[in-house]
Amino acid sequence: MEQVCKKIRQLREDKGWSVRGLAARAEISPSALSQIEAGQNSPSIATLEKICAALQIPIVAIFDDGETAGLPLIMRSGDRRKFYSAGSHASLEPLARGLPQKKMQPLLMVLEPGGECGEHPYTSAEGEEFTIVIHGTAAFEQSGVTTELGEGDAIYYDPRLPHNWHNRSHSATTLLVVVAQ
Repeated sequence: MEQVCKKIRQLREDKGWSVRGLAARAEISPSALSQIEAGQNSPSIATLEKICAALQIPIVAIFDDGETAGLPLIMRSGDRRKFYSAGSHASLEPLARGLPQKKMQPLLMVLEPGGECGEHPYTSAEGEEFTIVIHGTAAFEQSGVTTELGEGDAIYYDPRLPHNWHNRSHSATTLLVVVAQ
């Protein structure tokens, strides 16, 4: 969490933006952004998406810490960074980092029971998204339609349309999300 907070502040400062400026672009309150940057508040996944969209970066870029030597990129299970969102009751784990020119961003998302990406449906960056349920069940909501998905079910969708993920079960749900730019 601390690394994500520092990265958001660094990216904002690199652009020469004030807290108010980035908050306005991300459509969140300046106090919420200030608390996130200070590590005092854990943003929901939807809020993190809004901040990244305002910064004009894919969500996995806030986990990057520089370029790697190139392909193939191996991400060992114990070496991956995990971001936990207390507000979403979910964790995000980027499966590829350090490749600034990559055209897809794979993420492992674990939704705890009752977890969701955001309080309300949200939009993501330009591009397309694909998700497969690795373990458990999840409800995908988009344009007022909710679809229940089980293990092995997959969905391909337009993230620019308001959407959300929910775990309504009593056990954790693991999703593999691939964002293509």
